[in-house]
Amino acid sequence: MSLDWEGLRTFAHVCQVGNMSAAARELGVNQTTVARRIARLEEWVGYAILHRDGRVLVPTARAQVLLQTAQHMQDTVSDLLTRDPVSEQADGAVGGIVRLTGVDAILQDCVAPHIADLHQRFPKIALELIGANRNLSLPQRETDIAIRLARPDSGAFHIRKLGYLEYGIYCNPNGLPATAVDPQTLPWIDLDEFFADKPEQKWLADHFPDRTVIGYANRGSIMVSMMTGHACCALLPRCVGDRIDFLRCLDTYHPTGREVWLLTHQEKRHLPHVRAVTDWLTRILLDGNFINVGNTERQRSKIELPGATI
Repeated sequence: MSLDWEGLRTFAHVCQVGNMSAAARELGVNQTTVARRIARLEEWVGYAILHRDGRVLVPTARAQVLLQTAQHMQDTVSDLLTRDPVSEQADGAVGGIVRLTGVDAILQDCVAPHIADLHQRFPKIALELIGANRNLSLPQRETDIAIRLARPDSGAFHIRKLGYLEYGIYCNPNGLPATAVDPQTLPWIDLDEFFADKPEQKWLADHFPDRTVIGYANRGSIMVSMMTGHACCALLPRCVGDRIDFLRCLDTYHPTGREVWLLTHQEKRHLPHVRAVTDWLTRILLDGNFINVGNTERQRSKIELPGATI
C-alpha cells in the first residue's frame, strides 16, 4: 500500500488545531474531506488515531509515533520548499500581489513609509496593505501575511516574534507651560471600549482611573486629529505619537507594550513573492525605531507634518 501523505498531513493539522473544522479551513477543503482522510489513514495503519479529550481531538497513545512521523514529514517538505531562497532569483523576476494585514499603526507608520524600498528591489511585487482592527484569516486565504499583537494559540502558521511595540503617554500642551502639563488633570482622548481588555488599556485604567475622557476613537490616527487645538492627553503607540510634531511624550510614564508577531501560512511561505515580502518586513520592522528587539535604547524619529493627521 502506498504512503498516504494526504492522510498524514491532515492528521498533523487536526492535532495542531484540535478539531476537524479548523483543520479543514487551514487545508482549504471541507470538513467531510478531512474526516474521510482520517478514516482512510486509520484503515491504512489499522488502528484509531484520534480521540476526544474534552472539546479537542488529540492523538491516541498508539498514534503518538505516527504523529511524530507526520510532523517530521511536514517539516521536511517545508524545509525543501524554502531551500530555494529568493536571493538565488533575479529580484526583478519575483512578482505578484501580496496581501498584508495588521493593526493600522504598524502598517501606516512602520511599513507604508518604506514601500519605495520594496518597489526598488522588487518592481514586480504589488503590496496590498489592509489595516483593520479585526484579524483577517490566514487559513481562509483572506490575507497572505499577518502582523499580530498577540501570538495565536493554534494554527498551521510559520510564526516569528519580531519584537515589542512601545506605547507612551502623549500630551498636546497647546501653549501651556511645562509645569501645567499634567495627565492627572488634563482631559483625555481614548480608544473606544472595544479595546478595554488590551494590556495597554488595562495599564491606562490602573494608572489614570479618574481621568476625564472627552472623546473616543478606534484608531490612533483619528485620536491624534482629535487632539488638535486643545490641551489634552492620549495613550498612543510610539510609532504614531513620535511622528507628530505638536505632541509631547511624557517619558516618566512607561505603559505596557505589546509583542509583535509575523505570521505566514505554512503552505504560502515558500512562494517567492511572499518570502520576499516577509524578509523585507523583518528587515524594516527591526530597525529599532519603534519595534524593539530587546532592551536597547529606542531611537527617536520625529517627522514634522502639516496639520494634525498622520
